[in-house]
Amino acid sequence: MTSELQANVLLVDDRPENLLAMESILENLGQNLIRATSGREALRFLLVEDVALILLDVQMPGLNGFELAELIRERERTQHTPIIFVSATSKDEQYIFEGYSLDAVDYLTKPFEPEILKSKVRFFTKLFQQNQEIKRQAALLEKANGELDSLNTELEARVERRTEQLETANHELENEIAVRKQSEARLAIEHTITRTLADAYNLESAAPIILQTFCEHLNAVICCLWLPDESGKTLSCIHIKTADEADDLSSFISESRKIKIAPRIGLPGQVWEKNAPVWLPNTVRGEKFPRAEIAAEIGLHCAVGFPIKIGREFYGAIEFFTRCDLSLDQNLINMLEAIGSEIGQFIQRKRLEAERENLLRREKSLREQAEKASRLKDEFLATVSHELRTPLNAILGWGQMLQSGKVTGDDHNRALETIYRNAKSQAQLIDDLLDSSRLITGNLRLNLSPTAIVPVIEAALDVVRPGAEAKGITLSAVYDSESETITCDSHRLQQMIWNLLTNAVKFTPPSGHVEIKLEQSYDTVKVLISDTGQGISPEFLPFVFDRFRQADSSSTRSHDGLGLGLAIVRHLAELHGGSVQAESGGKEKGATFSITLPRVVIGTQAIEPIQEEVNRHKSEHIFNADLDGIRVLIVDDDIDTCEMLNFALKRWGAETHSSNSVDEAFAALSTWQPNILLTDINMPGEDGYSLINRLRSIIPDDAAADIPVIALTAMARPEDSEKALLSGFQLHLAKPVDIQELADAIIRLTKNM
Repeated sequence: MTSELQANVLLVDDRPENLLAMESILENLGQNLIRATSGREALRFLLVEDVALILLDVQMPGLNGFELAELIRERERTQHTPIIFVSATSKDEQYIFEGYSLDAVDYLTKPFEPEILKSKVRFFTKLFQQNQEIKRQAALLEKANGELDSLNTELEARVERRTEQLETANHELENEIAVRKQSEARLAIEHTITRTLADAYNLESAAPIILQTFCEHLNAVICCLWLPDESGKTLSCIHIKTADEADDLSSFISESRKIKIAPRIGLPGQVWEKNAPVWLPNTVRGEKFPRAEIAAEIGLHCAVGFPIKIGREFYGAIEFFTRCDLSLDQNLINMLEAIGSEIGQFIQRKRLEAERENLLRREKSLREQAEKASRLKDEFLATVSHELRTPLNAILGWGQMLQSGKVTGDDHNRALETIYRNAKSQAQLIDDLLDSSRLITGNLRLNLSPTAIVPVIEAALDVVRPGAEAKGITLSAVYDSESETITCDSHRLQQMIWNLLTNAVKFTPPSGHVEIKLEQSYDTVKVLISDTGQGISPEFLPFVFDRFRQADSSSTRSHDGLGLGLAIVRHLAELHGGSVQAESGGKEKGATFSITLPRVVIGTQAIEPIQEEVNRHKSEHIFNADLDGIRVLIVDDDIDTCEMLNFALKRWGAETHSSNSVDEAFAALSTWQPNILLTDINMPGEDGYSLINRLRSIIPDDAAADIPVIALTAMARPEDSEKALLSGFQLHLAKPVDIQELADAIIRLTKNM
């Protein structure tokens, strides 16, 4: 394949910076990159030039990407030009499906991996260059066939002239008949090879017939096919055919199969070096011809070899030997070159067909994956909707009843307890979704420290014990050692154990039994949680730790949940360098889940924060805080949030003032000096970051410049917390906030003032 040909790659985008970015990614591919800043400009270029690939933006003014693609497909010249849609905004599936409906070969959304784009562009430009080369070779073949037809016409004329001179030129006639027989033999070779290649699946199946054709029509005694080995430095004999089964050929055949031929060595090596036909009219001896002596002994004196070429590149060689003289005229040379080129075109065509099949299989696989992902997404969205709406129904219902003023006494307390419990349930669902997202994207960070594992287990048991006792389920614990210490994130370890215990209690019927066992080995510890519950079917067991997978996802299922708990346990265990396994004898035979973690640090006492982390799962709070004399400025555009915080903090003795914007907050600061400031991040106009920047830029002598500020926001990702602390906030608390936790934070930040 020629390397001088540059393929045109058309880049269509109305934004110059996007064009510049794609050019910087693709410039080292050595192709001709054409810019077009509009659909009409792209069409004008396509009217006069061919392109290997079009990288097409979807959203453009005037003629958008899909409309341009339709116009491109309407023209015969560009009907099959590959198109890759590139978009930063049109990421919905309807856009992607519309792109593929226009026969686009791919749909990339920004940001994309530059190497992936380069790989795709490299493939299609190479494919375009190969197609151009095939067209050129076809033209050459057509030209050669035309020359052959001309020779046939000339031959017929010569035969006619010789026939008229038959009486006076018998000798000339005999020579002409001989020439004619030779030409017919060569035509028979070409026709046989063409027919064989048309019916063959690959070169392996066609090679024996091709070699046998030379033996039958050119009086060849033996014919061999040589192809490069895996190293590409030597040739190996792949196929051998003989005209007869004479025993005297066995030594030559054995030697041919055994040796490796390098360039310039032997007849195949000579063909390889010259990349052209080579004729040896007599046996050539010497180190460069290792089979010469064997050939001379069995009477092989004349040898011809010619290359198989794909374009101009050498692919392999065919050689044949005769015992009689063979005159190598130009017609025979042309025929051999044409046969080598035809075989090369056949190989290239099969390569392209294989690549196309691979692309089709890949496209089918990707389509099936997309359909599966879409189906799982729909199931997941339905489950999320159900799980969020169920507690919301209780919250709204009881809220409406409380607002009506008709709920009093015990019913009033029950309504508040129900609203609080269901709000906590929604918060837990959101926490599970965020944890799952962080684990998948690799954004969850572990806070590793030496941790006593038994207190973590006991704390998790305390959390699930009320629910277990309500169902009459017995909880038991068995420890190999009560002083076992490992290096882990204590909060995440508690979360794993709590999730498995909660799962066991959920799927264990009343009067059942749940047992947690701690086992240790030289370098690992294992926590096993067994239950006498409904068990896991063998069909579902391999998928029990997959995200959003539930044994029963129908509308009649007996248990709620998103199917994330076990997936989170698996990811957290793997982040700790451990693993989690599930075992079950089948339905109604219980299940056993085991967490295996490496034991890194031994003999270290338990750390204090474990109990604080466990407390966030409890439904009971002791509202005990002393905020007397503390002034709190609350900044939030949500009026309900401001009213709730005002009410709660005033009940504990704080003096509060609320503002619904940054400007209102600074107006309040000019007349009222708080001890601490609570602010939301996302607010219209100016956000919380603008507030902290303005506050810290105040003259240092001003008391407001050093007010501690807490970011109280629904932006709960780890990167959000890191950004807030780097921006100057003293603390980042995620909504919904625990009022006791907020009060404790206010006391900590103001106690030294």
